[in-house]
Amino acid sequence: MPHSLRRSIFRSLALVALLIALPAAAQTPSDESLNRLIELQDIPSQIQTILSSPSDIVKQYINRRLSNDNELTPTQRTALAEVLQRYTLRANREVFQSEEVLSELRRIQYDAMRKTYTQEEVDAMIAFYGTPIGQSVLRKQGEFAKTYMPSLISMIDRHNQQAFQRLWPDLQREIEVIMRPNRPGSGKRR
Repeated sequence: MPHSLRRSIFRSLALVALLIALPAAAQTPSDESLNRLIELQDIPSQIQTILSSPSDIVKQYINRRLSNDNELTPTQRTALAEVLQRYTLRANREVFQSEEVLSELRRIQYDAMRKTYTQEEVDAMIAFYGTPIGQSVLRKQGEFAKTYMPSLISMIDRHNQQAFQRLWPDLQREIEVIMRPNRPGSGKRR
């Protein structure tokens, strides 16, 4: 057999072996490994940590909204903020202590992980989260979210308000065109 033919056959076999190995490398995670990862991550505990205080996120949001209401007295603003925070905390506790919600949360998490991660990635996360440092990182996720989310929500809210103010005139014009009776473009048909 000529040397070039042997080399060509060897290259072809190597390519076939590589192509066969690729799907195995991107293997869908097993049920067992996903369940182990979900168990290690303990998302319900992280959510409880986030919701353990009268949510700073909710508190900031409510205070920001109430401060824009010029018809309320300072006493009314304070009382209304306290009531809204108390009911938000109660609702959060009720929702996130429900077995039905926790089961649904686990299913959503499971489905998202299955669609997102490979078996190799799940194995790596299990290996990391199974260590003391991995568990330390997981325990801090709720605190991280409590620190991060208020700033994130505030920033998004601020930018949304700015965008809405810029877009409001155009929106208002389009609504007026749609609402004009019996005119072309009014959305009404004769």
